[in-house]
Parts: sequence; structure tokens; C-alpha cells
Amino acid sequence: MSSEYIRLCPGCQAENPASSLRCPCGVLLTGVDLSLPQALPASLPATGYPASTVNPVTPASLHCVYEDCEQDNPPGSTACLYCNRPLVMQPADAGSSQIQIQGLLRLPAELASRYQILAPLAYQGAEAELLLIERREDKQQFVLKLYRHGMQVSAAVQERMAKIPAAHKVVQLESGRSEGHHFEVLEYCASGSLRQMMSEGQALSQLEHIIRELATAIASVHQAGLLHRDLKPENILLRTTHPLDLVLTDFGISSVMDATQKLTGAARTLYYAAPESLSGVLSAKTDFWALGMVVLEIAAGRHPFAGLSEAVILHQLTTRDLDLNLIKDGYLRKLLQGLLLRDPQQRWGEAEVLRWLARDPSLPAPVETQTMAGFQSPYHIGTDICHTKPQLAVALSRHWTEAAGDIANGQLLAWFRDVQKDQNAVRVLIDLRSDQQLSIDVQLLILILFLAPGIPPVWRGESIELPDILRKANAALKGDEAAASWLHQLYIHDVLEIYANAGNAASQDIVQKWQLATKAYVQSWRDAQTLIKENSPKYIPGEYVNIDQLMYGSTRQASPSLLKLHPQLLAISYDPKWAERLRLRLEQAYTGLQAYCPWLSALGDIAVAPASMLLVMDALLPDARAAVDKQKKAQLRQVEAADEELKIARSNLDSIISDVRAACRRNLMLGDAAAELQLALDRLFTQAIQLRAMEHISPDWMEFKKRVTRTERQCQRMTTLLDQLSERRIENQGWLGRDVLIAFVLAALILPAILERSVFFLLLFGFIGVLFWRFYPLYQHAQKIQELGSNLSNLSS
Repeated sequence: MSSEYIRLCPGCQAENPASSLRCPCGVLLTGVDLSLPQALPASLPATGYPASTVNPVTPASLHCVYEDCEQDNPPGSTACLYCNRPLVMQPADAGSSQIQIQGLLRLPAELASRYQILAPLAYQGAEAELLLIERREDKQQFVLKLYRHGMQVSAAVQERMAKIPAAHKVVQLESGRSEGHHFEVLEYCASGSLRQMMSEGQALSQLEHIIRELATAIASVHQAGLLHRDLKPENILLRTTHPLDLVLTDFGISSVMDATQKLTGAARTLYYAAPESLSGVLSAKTDFWALGMVVLEIAAGRHPFAGLSEAVILHQLTTRDLDLNLIKDGYLRKLLQGLLLRDPQQRWGEAEVLRWLARDPSLPAPVETQTMAGFQSPYHIGTDICHTKPQLAVALSRHWTEAAGDIANGQLLAWFRDVQKDQNAVRVLIDLRSDQQLSIDVQLLILILFLAPGIPPVWRGESIELPDILRKANAALKGDEAAASWLHQLYIHDVLEIYANAGNAASQDIVQKWQLATKAYVQSWRDAQTLIKENSPKYIPGEYVNIDQLMYGSTRQASPSLLKLHPQLLAISYDPKWAERLRLRLEQAYTGLQAYCPWLSALGDIAVAPASMLLVMDALLPDARAAVDKQKKAQLRQVEAADEELKIARSNLDSIISDVRAACRRNLMLGDAAAELQLALDRLFTQAIQLRAMEHISPDWMEFKKRVTRTERQCQRMTTLLDQLSERRIENQGWLGRDVLIAFVLAALILPAILERSVFFLLLFGFIGVLFWRFYPLYQHAQKIQELGSNLSNLSS
């Protein structure tokens, strides 16, 4: 290769061997692309550019007119020392830059009749110029890539570029060679590049989509048998923004990939160059390192090498690992760790990126096998041999049981103290051992995070990323007690809080949602208990009362154990559909219970209850059913008691009615019989008053009360007649007195002798008539009373 290509120094224009990374003049050549050793033409017209028609310039006006450069150059320079593009001399009276560009550049003859130049495009490539052109016939805009003399894409690269799907590359409409220049007419992506999107702050919100687009695009380039070698935000264009569609461009230094690794020149852009590319060894994983750097720049908000000189960048790439601690999202940090592994054999490719995007829990954590500043002596645990702190952290998390034993028996403390002589690690281990409240597992976790703060969250050898936690919650909801216990251990040991305090953003999000759901549930439980206390009956008939509890104890029910609630709390936090399914189930379960349980209505409508109250009502469902069962039993006891009272009331009233009927059958014209009847009626009226005062409202009781009322009305008529009978009897007492009877006897003896017989009988009939007039109404009243009495019927019949 060194015999075919050279590196042209942008400072002194000297030709250097392809293997040289520094020119004798001191200029670094690591960013300079390879070119053929072809002498540049002596005059500008021979290069395809017409002679400038502008006025002569003074030496002090040699200023690069391209917006991405705009550097001053020493007098006499024909090409910019910084971007290696031709310089146009600026007149002293400052003509417009557009006239300068048009005077310097013109379209090749093959294109001039069909296109016209609109403007040059900012471009940092040394092998070609980019021009925005317009097709004359339809005014459609395109990009012309006009290569410099002696520069062109190899036929092999062009052939394989054609195999790249149009969905992942800038479409090439035509290409050719004219006037000594190779050219390509490309589609124009008016939305700009990923660099512009990043500068506008719009890339971070679509980071996962960008990762998916670029990983697929890079894989398509590799499937076509090419390495891009210059992947950077400027070479990633936006075909559309809604939806975001990214395409790759600038395959100018792409290499044909016929083997797993390839020896070639160094990468053009150090910012995105993989460590192995500095030695000229490239592979498909080189482009994925560049992807990792692009993602890191978007996530961090700035490039980790920003402001550093090329020498410093070279030193850091060859001697130091990239600092990913600025990335708080642990899951994103896992991707960056995989893409930025120094060992290209272990570095992630398309398959791992797609698994990461799919949140595959089985995707192993990336492990760096190339050590930088390692341990003085490796630590062996299980099958792992650890040379660095991150390696040890990963191994400890993988072999959790053995690692916990090494902490418990002091082996790790002794190793850090006696072998590694790491006082900071020794202090951490001593502090952990002195804290009696920390379990061995928590001590191990804190040590792991001390060794590797960015390690993906792990607990007892199992991943605790969000998908893994939700899988455990789902298993616990299906009755897996081990999964429920696992979640409870996470909670009581504050495992996620420990990761969150170490900067894990994903863990912090889980902690916030989990704790928020827990607090909402606890508050809803307290509110529910208050409502239950206020709306529960103080006493249920037939229920035994615990006097000691009423006097000294609280009737408030203890909240259910969080051991059983964690799966539900996570479900309502991350799955709104789960809460709605619970709502439907509770609506069915509580149907018909409100009628028997007064405090259920006080808890509110299930249809609009918040998720936390749904969990409370789910926990209270057994209590609600027990309360309903208790209320039903109490009501049954009340019904039975009412029936028994009805039976007794009927019996008592029937007995009184029998007494009334018996009294009615006696000679009521006699005072004693009437008094006995009045006494029986008074007893009946008293019983009727008592029955009306009873609050029983059952159908049997209501019918009984109606019959009592009808009987009472009959007895009231009897009372009225009895009163009239008593009045008549009092009035007639004089007619039955002793004097009247003596007079009647004397008259009966004397008058027949004195009076004529006819007169005597006349007086006798008169006297009998008077008696009939006085006593017959008494007889009638007595008969009516007896008739009413005979019509009285027993109420039990």
C-alpha cells in the first residue's frame, strides 16, 4: 500500500509515506486521507477551475472563505493549510464571497448544461468539494460531490456501495469523470445532518431511534462488504425528520472488507477513531466504536475529546479508558460500555445493539479484556481472573455467593490490604464490616459499586434492570412466593436506592415510582380505615361485644404486609391496563355488597377510584365479605326474633280475645258481667297500643298489625255499647229498688180487691209496659255486644 498511496502534508505540501503519522515539518498526518502520488497541475485552469476574474489581492487577504474553516493563511498559499481546499484571493475592496466562489468553481462540462450551482456546502473533506446544484428543467436540488484532481473512489468500493440499500445511504443519481475530475450527483437532504440536530438539542429525545437507525445502516454497509471508516455526525444526514430517517454519506475513504480485520490507513477523524485504527488495523467493529462515540456525544451533551489537541487525543486513546460516569442512565451506559470496548473482538456489533434495544435480559454485561491500569496481582474468583476494578466488580456480581463468602471471611479485605495495597478499598471494607445493620449482601453490593459505579444493576447474581423486576412482579402476581420474597428483599434492603445514589438513573426512576405508589397506598389505607370507623355500625344485634377492646384497644385494622403488595404496586406503576383489569374485577366482586356493608359506599365509586384505592379495596374485599356475612346473619337473627315476637303477640292477643268472647256470652245486664267484659277490653286496647309501637316492618308483622287494628275498631264499638248499657243500668236502678218492689207487691195484693178487675189489669199492663220501656234497650245493647263478641276471631288463624 505504501508504494501506491501517500499522505500529502496540509502544511508544507510534502508527500509522506502512507505509514507515516507525522510530517517532518511537525504536522500530524493522522487525520489526512490517503491519495495517489500524482503531481498537482501547475496552473489552476488545468485543475478544472477557471482563472479568477477578480482583482489582484494583497497578501494579507488570504482568508479561507469556507464557513467551516475561515482560517487565515500566509501570503502565497494556494491551498488552505487547515482544510486543504483551494484558496481564492480576496480583493482589497472586499467583493462578495458568492462571486469569489463562482469565479473559483464551475461545473464540469458534462453537467453544466443541465445543472447550475446554487452555493458551496460546508465540508471538511480533503478529497472533494460539495456544491448545492439545481437541475435547470425542474428546479430540483441535488448535491454535487466534485473530487479533486487525482482523487476518486475505487471501482471495488463503488461496486459494493451499489449493494447498500437505498434506505441507509444517500442515493447517487449519476457519476462520471469530466475534465479530469470525478463527480457524483447525490440526493439533497435539506434537513441537514445529525450534527445540526445535535446542536439544536433535538437528538437526545430520539436517541434510541437514532441508535436503531445507525446500527442497521452500519450493518448494511458491512453486509455489502465495506467499512465506512468515517462515521461521524456530519456524515449522517436526515432524509426526513418526521419520522426521523437517517442515511449515511461520504464513503470516500471506505475500505473493501474481505476479512475479519484489515490493515489500512489511520482513520480520518480522531474524535471517532477506534484505538486499533491508530495502528491501521480495522474491522467491522471499528464503525461500531464510532457509533458508540456518536451516542456518547449525544448523551453527554459534548464530545469527551472536545477542546483537546490531537496529541492529547492520541495519548488518551492509547493509554486510558473513556470516562462514562457522566452517563447516569445505567442501561445506556451498558450500551456504551459494549460499543467502546477496547478489544474489537469483544466489542458489541449489530446483534448486541439490537438485543440491547429489545431490552434482552440475557444480554451479558460487557467486560473489558484489555487492561489499562490493572491490579498488581489478579484476583481469582470462580472461573474469572480479574485484572482491573471493573473486571472484579463484574466477577463479584457474577459469583455472588462466593463473593459474599470472601467478604464475610475477610479474604477480600486481606487481598486489598496485603496484595493490592489499596487503602481506599480497605477503608470501604472496614467501614462496611463495622456497620452491624448491613447484611453481607448489601456490603458486597456497596463494594461492587465502589469498584465500578457504572455497573448494570445486579442483586444476588440476578439483574435488577426494570424488565427483570417486572418479570419478577408478574411471577409474584401469579403466586410465585419466591419472586414476591425477592422483590421484598430489594425493597427492605434499599438495593435500588443504593444504585440510584451511585448515579443509576434507571434505578432512581424505579425507586421514585415504587415509593410513590407505596406512599399513595399507605395514605389510601389510612383514609379507608377512617371511613370504615365512621360508617360502621357500633353494635350488630346478636354479636358478642369485646368490652376490653372497646375500652382499651383499637379497632383499626393493620395494613397488609408489603411482602404481598410489592407486585401489585409495581403493576399499577408500570401497567395502566393492569389497574383497569383490577377495577373490572373489583366492580364484579363488590356487586351487591353495598346493600349490606354501609362503609363500602363511603369508600367511593370503584369506577373512578385511583389505583392506590383499588389496591386498598382489593385488600379489604375479604373484610367486606365478612362484614356482609355478619350483617346478613344479624338480619336473619332479627327476622327470627321478630317472628318469635309475632308468635308470642298473636298468642297473647288471642288469649285476650277469648276472654272478651267469654265475657260477651254472660248476662251483660248484670253489673259483674259488664265489668268483666270492660276489663278484658282494656287489656286488649293496652296490647294493641304496645303492638303499634313495635318497629317491625316485615310483611307478616304488617298484616298482623292491620288485623289488630280491625279487631281494635270492633272492640271500640263494643266499648261504646257497653258504656251505654252501663248508663241505662244506672238509670234503671231505681225501678229495681226495694221500695219499688215492696210497692209492687202490696199493689198486687190490695188493688185486685179494691179495683174492678178491668181496671186492675189495665194498671198491670201499664206497669209491665213501663218495665219493658226501661229494660228492653238494655237487652238490645247486650245482644249487640254479644253479636260483636261472637264475630271476633283469633289472629293466629
